[in-house]
Amino acid sequence: MTTAEAAAFLGVDKKTVYTYVRDREKTGFPEPARYVGRTPVWTEEQLRAWRSTHPARRRRKVDTNPGPDETAEN
Repeated sequence: MTTAEAAAFLGVDKKTVYTYVRDREKTGFPEPARYVGRTPVWTEEQLRAWRSTHPARRRRKVDTNPGPDETAEN
C-alpha cells in the first residue's frame, strides 16, 4: 500500500502517516516493505500488525447543537 492507501486503511490523514514514518523509533511504525521509485510501500499484513499494537484513538464528539440553557436570552 502506498502512503495514501496506508492512510485510508489506518483511518488517518496522509500527513499522519508521514509523521509515523519520521518518528518511527517512537511510533514503532514498520519500515516499508519496498519502494517504488521514491514511494514507500507497505503490505497490509505490516499495517494490520502495527495497528493491533497501536489502536486508533477515539475522537471526542463535539456537540454543535446548543442546549436550551445556552440559547435563552437574559
